[in-house]
Amino acid sequence: MSLGLALRRAIPQSLKNRLRQFSAPWRLSALLSPYLPPAVCIDVGASYYPHAKWLMFLNAPEVRWIAVEPNEANLGYVRSWAWPCRVSTCTTGLSQEGGSQTLYVTNVDTGTSLLMPDIGPAMQHRITNLDYFFPVRERQIETITLARVQQDLPQDLPVFVKLDTQGTELSILQGASALFDARRIVGIELESTLQAQPIMKGAGKFWQACAYLEERGFELLHVKPIHAVGRTGRGRARSLRYLNECDAIFAVRQDVARGLPVAHRASLLAFYLTNAFHEEGLCLMDADKELCALLAARGCPIDRLRASLQGFV
Repeated sequence: MSLGLALRRAIPQSLKNRLRQFSAPWRLSALLSPYLPPAVCIDVGASYYPHAKWLMFLNAPEVRWIAVEPNEANLGYVRSWAWPCRVSTCTTGLSQEGGSQTLYVTNVDTGTSLLMPDIGPAMQHRITNLDYFFPVRERQIETITLARVQQDLPQDLPVFVKLDTQGTELSILQGASALFDARRIVGIELESTLQAQPIMKGAGKFWQACAYLEERGFELLHVKPIHAVGRTGRGRARSLRYLNECDAIFAVRQDVARGLPVAHRASLLAFYLTNAFHEEGLCLMDADKELCALLAARGCPIDRLRASLQGFV
């Protein structure tokens, strides 16, 4: 762990929140988050801290935040939770079908996965830090599906999913067909490999995730490509390395969203804004009088929110 990361983790979340309240995203959140209807956010692979980028939901009192992480020691931050949303934890791993699975615990635990590390021919000249992965310890664990994680909550709430599970992100989504069929999943952030021969054997590839989600009415809003770190650990401004993975954001298309309950569309607006898609949010508000009426009835200052969004675009 770097010194900078260690210092950031040592600062109480309540203090971080107070310091951030003067930033533009926090001012925007103050105009929307308190008035959002109930929703569910499932953070899968929730080690060490919640990602503050999900500000609109973390600051929403009626949002249920579920931190999913089999390594319970990495969920210590929940004990000092300072966000307005209601948090709970799940220390059972997720898989496509559920049931007993082999967990491959890597030497550095951030690489732990239900998939075995396998340095294939395409990657052997690139991977020199084998001690990150090996030795690998195998451990049998029980797993559940994504749908089961939130089965005790009301079954009409919109669902948002954040996935970082070292290669099993797509398979976890493929095991959530009931949630997709019910049009409950509205937004997804996932990490996905861009390697031709993934190090985590059998990992779902980014193009496969795109195809799967497009078939279910989603569109890709943003992709952040992540290049591999060089052998020296240093990057050179004029020297690129191969694409390793990406962070991607998907949301249900607006034409599909028009057929969803208005509470889902309100949460879609929050998902746009938490990811800085201000123009998309403004277009949604301009086209959806029912959405604006719902938020206004809940106390949201609609005109101020719209004016703030116009300032971003």
